[in-house]
Order: sequence, then C-alpha cells, then structure tokens
Amino acid sequence: MMHVLELDTLLRSLTPHQLKIVQALYDSDGEWLTRSKVARSIGKKRLTPYDINCLDLLTERGLIKTSTKPTNAPGSDFAYIYNMTEDVANLIAYWDDMREKDELPQRRKRVNLVED
Repeated sequence: MMHVLELDTLLRSLTPHQLKIVQALYDSDGEWLTRSKVARSIGKKRLTPYDINCLDLLTERGLIKTSTKPTNAPGSDFAYIYNMTEDVANLIAYWDDMREKDELPQRRKRVNLVED
C-alpha cells in the first residue's frame, strides 16, 4: 500500500484537471463509474481522449482501478468503469487531515554531498 508521503508527492504532481477526476472518484463513495458518469461528475457531457488518458494515468499510478462490464450499447460489447478503493480513499482522507493540521511528515532537505 502507498505511504502518505508517496501520496503527497503523487497528488502534488497532478494537474488541476487530474485532481478534479480524482475528486470525482473519491466522491463516488466506492461506486464503479462509467465514463459517462465520470464525465458528468467533472461537469462534461462526455470524456475527451485527454480525459481517458488521465484515467489511464491515475490507474497506472494506483489511485483508481479500471475494469469493464458488458453493455448493450451499439458498437461495443463492454464499457469501461472506474473506481477508487476504500484503502486509497482512506489514505486520501488521512492525507487531507494531516495537510489541514500542517502535520505531514517532513521531507529531507536537499543537500549536495558531492562537489562537481
């Protein structure tokens, strides 16, 4: 499982748009969301290729899970669905509490031990 400092580094590296997607999945309370539900959650009618790339990146980084489910929609046998696990949601909630209290563990100060 990810440590709070790893999560902090990861969240700080995300764009505001990527964070909006993370927020939407956090707010889904563990429900698996279709692409159309993710789109509505971030205020869009449908996801763009950039949004789908963001979902792929968030999956690769371990913040969300991606799966498929059968669908009757024309042109496809399955639909992509997305979810945030309780472990990740709890870690985000813990990170948020620590951040609000300014109690996140300190990172080591950068030093230059080797002269060039």
